[in-house]
Amino acid sequence: MSDVIIHGFPQSSYVRTARMALEEKGVSYDVQPIDPGTESHRDLHPFMKMPSMDHGDVHLYETSAICRYVDEAFDGPSLQPGDAATRARMNQWISSINDYFYPPMIREFVLQRIVAPMRGNEPDEERIAAAMPEIRHAIDVTDAALADNRFLAGEDFSLADCFLAPIFFYVGISPEGPKLFAGKTNIGAWKARIGDMQSFQVTMPPKPEAAE
Repeated sequence: MSDVIIHGFPQSSYVRTARMALEEKGVSYDVQPIDPGTESHRDLHPFMKMPSMDHGDVHLYETSAICRYVDEAFDGPSLQPGDAATRARMNQWISSINDYFYPPMIREFVLQRIVAPMRGNEPDEERIAAAMPEIRHAIDVTDAALADNRFLAGEDFSLADCFLAPIFFYVGISPEGPKLFAGKTNIGAWKARIGDMQSFQVTMPPKPEAAE
């Protein structure tokens, strides 16, 4: 067993974010599933979310804390910019992704469009429609920001990209994905760069399967 344990499911976008950071640092780890909504889950994360992480005597929850710990506790390429201004832009992106991307894209759209059918349920089309303006705006903001940058915070890959890549992956494989990203050439180039990275490839979640 590895010294680092990530508690959660590989399908979770935030679990994948933490795993991408670990892969970029070259840290071996294990992913252990949780039993959602149970006391054992609460023991790992008091708000019953995922992931949480164990590394020896260190136990952390919340993906931002986990990723910063991983970057600072282990050798390997830095995933946080060295200068204050660029690092602030990275943190600005992480905050924005958590507040303005994840809720409409994952909670309101992906869980309805992709996850609900997997569980044998009908997607809530009203919730999806209500989320679309926020989703389109977030995509527009991202495409504009990538016009002059290879990655979100600048020329180098950072933790901000670890946060966004799993979310855009799920949006991209949805039926609406091709239309949502149509004409977004800057995002397209960014997604191609991310897609070539081993950390993105080896953390690919299991393929969704519809309920029979």
